[in-house]
Amino acid sequence: MKRLTICLMILGVLGTLLIALPITSAQSEMTCDDLAPATVPASLFVGMGDAYFAQGDQTLAILAYTCGLAQDDTYTPAYVNRGFAHLVQHNDTAAEDDFNRALELDDASVAAYNNRGLLYLSQGNFGLAITDFTLAITFDPNYAIAYHNRALVHAAERNYDLALADLQQAIVLDPEYAAPHATLGAVYAAMALESYQTYADIAGEGARLPGGEPDSILNAQKRGLETNDFSIWLIFWTPAY
Repeated sequence: MKRLTICLMILGVLGTLLIALPITSAQSEMTCDDLAPATVPASLFVGMGDAYFAQGDQTLAILAYTCGLAQDDTYTPAYVNRGFAHLVQHNDTAAEDDFNRALELDDASVAAYNNRGLLYLSQGNFGLAITDFTLAITFDPNYAIAYHNRALVHAAERNYDLALADLQQAIVLDPEYAAPHATLGAVYAAMALESYQTYADIAGEGARLPGGEPDSILNAQKRGLETNDFSIWLIFWTPAY
């Protein structure tokens, strides 16, 4: 959502404007003139919208993006970012309209494909979500975010091997991108739960896991990692007969 190239240009202006504007219930009555002079470019309004969004104020963010479009109704980033703000507010129709308009203006916009993919993912439209994330990757094979988000769809569909492949690729492309690491842990946790269930199905009703309940196993693993104690794994061994 943040654009460093814009932030450097507008930082001083944003500081003055954002401090001056109260975050109150009167937001719905605010106009573009309340945000900035009519002469500022669309990029400034989008930068303001990004700042408001980062503060958790989607209403002012949407206003700022809309003001940017009043300045230039072909400015794709304003549609992309306003669409995501609508998505966060659960206004799916407005979100999809904005993403579609962004792609009409720029059919190679990876941000638009990615954010529309998030909309479809939130709706459970997994096929459409996969398509959009894949299109984003097609236009930018180094776009780690799309690999990560496509992995979320695979995980939701329990296609864990595909999810793991996408997460590993996201990490390779951007080792400093934190989200894939958290999702990777969540995928392994989901796989663990399915494995535990399979164990219970085979071992029979009432059978205890060798290491105790899943929480106990995770806690023991955490302690083992912290103290370099591998004994947790000995619980799971199978001797020959």
